[in-house]
Amino acid sequence: MMLLRMRAQTYFQRSADLALTIEDEFKKVGRISREAKQRKEGIFVLYAVAMPAVLVETGFISNPEEEDYLNSEAGQTEICEVLIQALKRYKFSLEKQQSGTGSR
Repeated sequence: MMLLRMRAQTYFQRSADLALTIEDEFKKVGRISREAKQRKEGIFVLYAVAMPAVLVETGFISNPEEEDYLNSEAGQTEICEVLIQALKRYKFSLEKQQSGTGSR
């Protein structure tokens, strides 16, 4: 488990950057921000990978309005489009950093 934690630390900042990019894209389409946060307890599926990782909560089925949104084709399409746009932005940001034209 210690090895998994060390590996997760390697990607901590990139995971945080990805989470903030996803959150920003959801805000652009008017979705409520759930505020990106790093939990203190480990979530195995986030530690067990050798890459940036995030867990995205798109809504709660215990909330009737969110349940309707999550079950609708329009809601599912919007979620997919937001995630695709966020991943494209994140990839572009990484490529910019690696080419030496980024801010890091």
